[in-house]
Amino acid sequence: MQPLFTIVIPSYNRGHLILKAIRSVLSQTFNDFEIIVVDDGSTDDTESVVKKLSNQKLKYYKIENSERGAARNFGGKCAQGKYLTFLDSDDVLYTNHLKKAADFIEQFHPVVFHQDFEMISEEGRLLKTFTVSAINKKILSGNLLSCNGVFIRREDFLNNLFCEDRKMASLEDWELWIRLAAKFNFDYHHAVTSAIVNHLDRSVMTVNKERIKTKVDLFIDKVMNNPHNQLSYGKRLQWAQASALTYAALHLSLAKEKKTVVINYLWKAILISPREIFKKRFLVIIKNLVLPYSVH
Repeated sequence: MQPLFTIVIPSYNRGHLILKAIRSVLSQTFNDFEIIVVDDGSTDDTESVVKKLSNQKLKYYKIENSERGAARNFGGKCAQGKYLTFLDSDDVLYTNHLKKAADFIEQFHPVVFHQDFEMISEEGRLLKTFTVSAINKKILSGNLLSCNGVFIRREDFLNNLFCEDRKMASLEDWELWIRLAAKFNFDYHHAVTSAIVNHLDRSVMTVNKERIKTKVDLFIDKVMNNPHNQLSYGKRLQWAQASALTYAALHLSLAKEKKTVVINYLWKAILISPREIFKKRFLVIIKNLVLPYSVH
């Protein structure tokens, strides 16, 4: 019998963390689901850790290292659930995650929707709560969503996959949300049902100057040249371009890039959309530019 949900968990060398993520799914109060773990070519003990969990709801696949976009797509193609959702292997679902989603689906029958989430410390201390609304409009100004909170009908996901270019890793989800919002009403449900766990090993905490520049360039090219995006958003599509440029400026400042380079990204963004000045990100960039740092 087809389950209502498939939870896809992509993982790379997270053997020390993935058990907690999987157990958070197995602890759901709503029981109509399957779990697909896609081991993205791990070289640690991920396989043995997962296979020790003998559960008929759990399926394990190991693929050649291809990055998270490709791993999520692989899991989606293997899925049997009517709806897909994606859980990062270092994060957790609260026990009400699937029950709240099932209730929302029964009432509204959405194509794609998102539930609220939190950021917590490794010890479980609440750091921040993220409440989203008006996704179709706000998604152009930045990635306000967590993969953990997104649910999408399987057939619609298979027609709208993540970008698999590993050079765009960490922006592939935002690019997909923009594409989906250009085609569908991106619903939202104000129930906090999952958590991002903040720790030093998070992939987004790793900065590399050239990779930042490359992935932002790729993101802007894909977003700006997509016909559906152009038709749906019109001139507002430039908001995404400007936001990506300030994203680059922020991360380049954290990576201690030359200040002239950071300023160039920031200036381009403001020229495209002065709205960027009013973001908290803008103030952080300015602070980083004012504080002295050595350039290597």
